[in-house]
Amino acid sequence: MSQQAEYRGVPASPGIVLAPAYVLRRERLVIPEYAIDREVAPAEIERLARAFDETRARLEGIREGMQETGLVGDIFNAQFLFLEDPTLIANANRNIEELGLNAEWALQRELRRLQRLFESIADPYIRERSSDVGFVVRRVLQALMGREPEGLANAPRGVIVAAEDLSPGEMAQLKRGQVAGIVTVGGSRTSHVTIMARSLEIPAVVGAAGGWLTDLADGVQVVLDGSAGRILVAPNPETVAEYEKRRSDTEQLERRLLQYAPLPAETRDGVSVSMLANVELVDEIPIALRHGGEGIGLFRTEFLFMNRTDLPDEEEQLAAYRDVVEVIEPLSCVFRTLDLGGDKVPTGLSLAEEPNPALGLRGIRMSLHRPELYRVQLRALLRASEFGSPKVLIPMVSTLSEVQFARQVFDEVRDEVVASGLPQAARVEFGVMIETPAAALIAELIAPHVDFFSIGTNDLIQYTLAVDRANDQVGYLYEPLHPANLRMIQQVCQAGRRAGIVVGVCGEMAGDPINSWILLALGVKELSMTPFSIPLLKKILRDSTIAEARSLVSDVLELGSAAEIRVHVEGTMRSRFPIEFEQILGNG
Repeated sequence: MSQQAEYRGVPASPGIVLAPAYVLRRERLVIPEYAIDREVAPAEIERLARAFDETRARLEGIREGMQETGLVGDIFNAQFLFLEDPTLIANANRNIEELGLNAEWALQRELRRLQRLFESIADPYIRERSSDVGFVVRRVLQALMGREPEGLANAPRGVIVAAEDLSPGEMAQLKRGQVAGIVTVGGSRTSHVTIMARSLEIPAVVGAAGGWLTDLADGVQVVLDGSAGRILVAPNPETVAEYEKRRSDTEQLERRLLQYAPLPAETRDGVSVSMLANVELVDEIPIALRHGGEGIGLFRTEFLFMNRTDLPDEEEQLAAYRDVVEVIEPLSCVFRTLDLGGDKVPTGLSLAEEPNPALGLRGIRMSLHRPELYRVQLRALLRASEFGSPKVLIPMVSTLSEVQFARQVFDEVRDEVVASGLPQAARVEFGVMIETPAAALIAELIAPHVDFFSIGTNDLIQYTLAVDRANDQVGYLYEPLHPANLRMIQQVCQAGRRAGIVVGVCGEMAGDPINSWILLALGVKELSMTPFSIPLLKKILRDSTIAEARSLVSDVLELGSAAEIRVHVEGTMRSRFPIEFEQILGNG
């Protein structure tokens, strides 16, 4: 590439860097496909077993060598669980025995089946775990075919790594400060490459389509803007000068913003909002605290149940929850109870497949269907309160009876723990997620039974607007500032205020500074977001008044379309905070 070319992707980890490219080119694996005789099948099964053993040994070697990074725990465990998954191995063996396929073909066929299943899953976090099984199977296939796996251990210092995608194993080989940036064709905001890039504080852009990788050569200069999702290949001198200045200005502004991290998020006229962090791993908690997080507003628990054929018992769950609350103590952490359903991913739940898992047996519905799972999880969370301050959050409620059931079981289990002599905190807060229109509309009926509300705006918007935001054909309709969504948030906040309970927001809407005045004026008291967003949100709110926020909301609630509201809100916020929106957020 000799002329400047610009590409767009998903902003994954903030920062601007200018550095030479280092292209991780994956050898195209041409999978041999041939039929075998029945008497050869045992030998093929044995060959496949040896390849799995070799892959385990290689990944174990990486894990042992990278302990000091603090990034190996849950992410590596996810890959090892796929290596131990009896369904994956059994189905591949069945392809050998019953279909007469060679080992490589048999395993590749099973991989394709699993990838189709993951692609049908509504939850983007769980859907992204498809990359784990893909990378593991690729390594096994390389072992079967006598190929050496690619890696980043020898990547030069100071380069921008460019790749189709990166596995947790490859990311874990990176030392802090080794590479300047990362850009990938695959990935999303919830992928492991994003999570680990943020943990390593490496600027990154993922999901960058457009064919740029094919022609990119090692050593070509690249500008990567991890805040705006831009990649500029072979930038001209004017662009280099522009981004050098933008990087300098942004770094200065970020240093100034970090001064706001330890300060409370309080308007000039005395209205305060708690700034919490959404995290996926224990290793992200120190970053959340450094950026001013006042607790964890959402911690998922599904990772304990995925990619296995058994179920985590009380002691295993207790150990996992204790790890989290001890690190965040004395601040609190909100644990969302199990939100897996018939998504067809490997779990020990033995559930029937569902045609539409997003609207099926998930969240509180699963707890009603399998109350023993719910009780075990509650016991572990309540016992973890001996070591910190967990809060319990129930997902996917849509009826008052579901909330009453969940609260009754919570109270019963708490009494059982007390009766058994096991220590726990005097009080553990119990809340529900408001992520269905039904829950939002009956929030006033639900409020007396809970200690807090957490509005899951990602699902609430999708369900309210009947829009799949991952569907390119209708994704443009996914609009957080839609008047229906704003009125639902307003109604939930009013119900919370009348009941004297806190209402928070834990979806992506919470971390977008464009929305900060809107949520403040509607009555939201807690915002939970990616840690890097916290200092900017604190700065904006500390430079604001509730009066001007309420004036903005009063204006937008008179408007009839999402497009009108967005133009008005963005115009107001960019006019009021021109430096922050230009330097940190760019031009979008």
